[in-house]
Amino acid sequence: MQNTFKLLLLGATLSFVAVEANASKTIAINPTSKAALLDGRCGNDEWDAATKIELPAQVVIHLMHDKDYFYICTSGKAEDYTVLDLYIEHAETRRLHKFHLSASMGEAVLTEEGWNNESGPWNLIDYAGFWVPYSGLEDVENRTGPKFAKGTHRQVQVLRKKFAGNTWNMMIGVSGIRHDGEGAEFVYPAKAVGDDKSTWAKFSFSK
Repeated sequence: MQNTFKLLLLGATLSFVAVEANASKTIAINPTSKAALLDGRCGNDEWDAATKIELPAQVVIHLMHDKDYFYICTSGKAEDYTVLDLYIEHAETRRLHKFHLSASMGEAVLTEEGWNNESGPWNLIDYAGFWVPYSGLEDVENRTGPKFAKGTHRQVQVLRKKFAGNTWNMMIGVSGIRHDGEGAEFVYPAKAVGDDKSTWAKFSFSK
């Protein structure tokens, strides 16, 4: 399980790269008539309609919605794990939610004590996603050393009724990326901080 632990902590140990963006600008999320298939690929036809945000190291964020769901897919290179942290502020409760996808998937809410799990492992409430796939063991005979697949893309769909309004305040973090010979994390918008919603960006669901 050591590799699992390392993968889950990628975002805390990697170098940080800020991506230029204006946190005061509202980004329109394109509508789609095709529900996204959560298959670990952003390149399928249903993602053609998505709003796309390009980051360094060939990282791309794809965003789209239909009347029921918000969809996000983050893609990297063939050698990347592409770990996703999606932050959303609830417009009515003002609570900050974080959806994390690496070797596992879960939702946390920011409290005075820090980020606390919203539910038990794999108890997904009004959302689903495609996490980093398990790809076997380094030592099969002794059943140790889990390995995880590189090159797949991270995807999340969130039921829109889970969060109030047609404009959401969000931050997106992408880690598990190889850049300039080392691991890197990118955030959108630039200089956004997970526990400071004033640094996030507004995203609107276009008609």
